[in-house]
Amino acid sequence: MDIKIQLQKLMADMNKNIKDEEDLKYVQESVIKTLADMLQKMDNECKNNQIQISKLEDKVERMEKELYISDDVYDIEIVCPYCNHKFETEFDENKKEVKCPECHNVIELDWSCDSDCDDGCDSCHGCSGHHNNQDLEDDM
Repeated sequence: MDIKIQLQKLMADMNKNIKDEEDLKYVQESVIKTLADMLQKMDNECKNNQIQISKLEDKVERMEKELYISDDVYDIEIVCPYCNHKFETEFDENKKEVKCPECHNVIELDWSCDSDCDDGCDSCHGCSGHHNNQDLEDDM
């Protein structure tokens, strides 16, 4: 039932059943004050919820930015075949070599699939390192 209709019925019921004018006025004012207080609390809760939703939206937006970096840029981990130093560099299929920050040797990058690898990895990336010894022997 619509709240307006309920209030109208309540006021009519009070007018019908409360004969003393002072009592009627007191009850009606009390009902109106109580309803006004309830509406104010509901309004405050609504505003608080909107603030909380806005904060959550900001957090989600920041998380999306962190998770979905623009231009699909991400880092890859490289283990230097010369000194075994682990470091990260930005993934770029066009980059053919990278310099080890530890020993300063130039490491050739091969993004194509190596047919000798049973694991189907790209060169030495992602496998158990079984290419490392072969690559070192080839470099010598």
